[in-house]
Amino acid sequence: MLSCDFKRVVAVALVLTTAVVTTPLTAADFSTARPVIGSVSAVGSVELRGVGISHEGTLFSGDSVRANEKGYAKVLIGTGSKIELREKTDVRFNRDNEGVQLAMNTGMVAFTAHTPLRIDVAPFEVTATDDASGNVMILSATTAGVRALNGKVTVRNVKTSESFVLTKGHEQVLGLKDGVHSPSLGELASNVPEPVPAPKPAPAPQTPAGKTTGGIAMDTGAWLAVIGGAAIGAIAIWALVEAKNNNDDINGLKTQINGLSGQITTLTGTINTNQTANAAAQAALAAQIKAVSVAAAISTTAAQQQAEVGAAGQLVAQAQAALAGNATQLAIANNIAAQVAANSAALATLQAQIQTAQASILAGGSSAQLQTLFTQEENLRNANNALVNSLNALLTNNRLPGSGSIQQVNNAPQSASTPV
Repeated sequence: MLSCDFKRVVAVALVLTTAVVTTPLTAADFSTARPVIGSVSAVGSVELRGVGISHEGTLFSGDSVRANEKGYAKVLIGTGSKIELREKTDVRFNRDNEGVQLAMNTGMVAFTAHTPLRIDVAPFEVTATDDASGNVMILSATTAGVRALNGKVTVRNVKTSESFVLTKGHEQVLGLKDGVHSPSLGELASNVPEPVPAPKPAPAPQTPAGKTTGGIAMDTGAWLAVIGGAAIGAIAIWALVEAKNNNDDINGLKTQINGLSGQITTLTGTINTNQTANAAAQAALAAQIKAVSVAAAISTTAAQQQAEVGAAGQLVAQAQAALAGNATQLAIANNIAAQVAANSAALATLQAQIQTAQASILAGGSSAQLQTLFTQEENLRNANNALVNSLNALLTNNRLPGSGSIQQVNNAPQSASTPV
């Protein structure tokens, strides 16, 4: 016979087995796979699905990517499209039958679309295809900006179904609140009242012909003439009174017209002032978007150089180990390693300066420092390319593996003094 303790163990096991077997499950509990969109490369503080990543991660449909302060993320879509996220940018990715879709919450993205790519900035939808490139930036809670750098970019208001196309070098400021345009000056001018026409003057009284013989004794014709003259005189007096009244009315109307003309002049001046202010604000915003784009291009090239210098550092470390017995060649390898360390530190400093410049520009600061940053990036690029040549020569001369595996960075960004 079984002991009491063994019976209790068997009973508990049977209860647990029954509970597991009878628990209802759905197909979703066994299949949580989501479509893979591409990969994410991170520099600085970047979160994927709310978790920080240091180098790379796989991007699934429905994932969110956030580049925090001093963070930068590059997304490579499996179809060949590229998206770059600047710092303080929050984006959610999805895939549907029409292609890849991004829902922007904050920040700025730059894109190059080889296949259909849709960027949602409610209530607007920015669509790019056929190698079109550009950038989209959320400037405030009510304003965003979009710029086409290459190809054609379509912008559509999903509420009103209105749409327009931006071509290379064109940009547009988007109102995120309602998207309604203000009335034009021509529409206001068409509502101005026309001047009131002046009344025609009263006809001058005619002096009737008559006959008199002097004294009071007058013939019938003379009396008729006198009576007619008196009647005409009365009519003339009435006409003068009416004319005076009409003149008073005309003067009143003229006063009203002059008042309305003054109001129209004041209103026209206010409209012109507002239009000038709006044009200046749009020009300033366009300059701000351009400056941020230039800074983004410099940062991208600097990031490519950082990758180049990192690869060079790994190869030169291997060369130092292989040339430990050759004092002359080891000295050359040590010198290249010192240059790698110095250039890596300089690139890190440059990236920090670029992030500071972008923050200053977004806060309304000057973009004059971009030319200095561009010069620094160009000098570092030349130094890194010379370093790559020296390293490749060292590896080739000593028949070490890795020669020619590092390519120079030649895609220089645009200068800050030229249009983006």
